[in-house]
Amino acid sequence: MGTTGTSAAVWAMLAERWRKTIRATALSDKTEQRYLSTAHRWAKWLDQEGHDIEPDDVEAHHVDDFIVDIIDSSSAANAAHHYRNLRVFFAWLVKRKEIKTGNPFDETEPPKVPEKITDLLDDEHHAALLLTCSGKDFLSLRDRAIILLFVDTGMRVSELHSIQVKAIDLKTKQLMIVGKGKKIRVVRFGNSTGLALARYLKVREKHPLADSPALWLSSRKTKPLTIHGIQSMLHHRGKRAKVPGSVYPHRFRHDFSDRWQANGGSEAGLMEIAGWASTKMPRHYGKAAKTRRALAEHERISPADSLVA
Repeated sequence: MGTTGTSAAVWAMLAERWRKTIRATALSDKTEQRYLSTAHRWAKWLDQEGHDIEPDDVEAHHVDDFIVDIIDSSSAANAAHHYRNLRVFFAWLVKRKEIKTGNPFDETEPPKVPEKITDLLDDEHHAALLLTCSGKDFLSLRDRAIILLFVDTGMRVSELHSIQVKAIDLKTKQLMIVGKGKKIRVVRFGNSTGLALARYLKVREKHPLADSPALWLSSRKTKPLTIHGIQSMLHHRGKRAKVPGSVYPHRFRHDFSDRWQANGGSEAGLMEIAGWASTKMPRHYGKAAKTRRALAEHERISPADSLVA
């Protein structure tokens, strides 16, 4: 007997109750979508496997089987993503006393995901990207400001997209952004980025949507630039600049973290600017250049050279 009857309805209603808790804790819409996507995928998998079970009946082997099926159909990374989301769901079920016999996740392990190293952008890549938007037209000025802001702050694409015109202070070279969990923080930008923003704001005044609170406007003249529009712009600029690999927002975040650390920036400062609460994140984002930085450091302090000299 599958979960197409009462059991399916139970899981659907629990997921809906979980949605309300997610919203009550002010998590982002993107987080809500990811969590609920996993909850619905879990319910669908139970139905397909013929498991007519309530939350209190779930055992560790059910979770393991669910994760193995995802690994087989996609990847360990995707399975790890759903494992994390489902673990949060089950923690909520325990807290709401829908599970009284023990959390099955206590007897499971997340899938091991091979570490993926993100290729960093060097000075030549940045120069090539900026060269593609060196014109004086609206799109060139807008895209130059976006690229420089990514380079200068390493902010997330959702954060860049959320910037409003009133949040920018060109005098102090600071702007206010909305980060994960709708937390507001202030970041600073340099002179080059400030100049690019000033020139974009000047040409923006002539746009049909100049009165829009959103900073970034599209060429379609009917609505502000979307997150997908930002991602698509970077991809196309990257191809025109012949930058190896795809150019995407998070690649700038890795690059910013590396440059910050390579230039002696503090971990605390990096966490504040990037909007990280855990010290794990600066270390993760700096892995791509860890060996390069170590070799450069060795060249500077070579123990043998100091003995022989």
